[in-house]
Amino acid sequence: MNIPAQVFALIAAVMHLWMFTMESIRFARPEVHAMFEVRAADVDVVRPWAFHQGCYNAFLALQVLAGLIAADSGAIAVGRALVSAAGASMLAASVALIAFDPRRARIKGLLGQGAPALATLVALVA
Repeated sequence: MNIPAQVFALIAAVMHLWMFTMESIRFARPEVHAMFEVRAADVDVVRPWAFHQGCYNAFLALQVLAGLIAADSGAIAVGRALVSAAGASMLAASVALIAFDPRRARIKGLLGQGAPALATLVALVA
């Protein structure tokens, strides 16, 4: 696996681990749930959904990290497959978020999920 693909994949994984932290660990903090445009009165209702979404993000990040470790350990095909599958899922989630709410394109959709994942996938085929 080439170096640019590994770097972009690592960036995508770190971004998703950051999202996991915000959605699953720190969500109840006013500055965090406000970032997701959730009113304080709605935090208790939304928090289980946010936690669940954060777990998805963590699992995608862990899949990328496992792929990077596999590739660096000599199992290049396995590593590429794991990174490609996770990257495609990250990109698809970004597209789904933008399609549902175009206002999210610049914040979470494109920059948070889509751009690093897209860059990873492009670098993998280059």
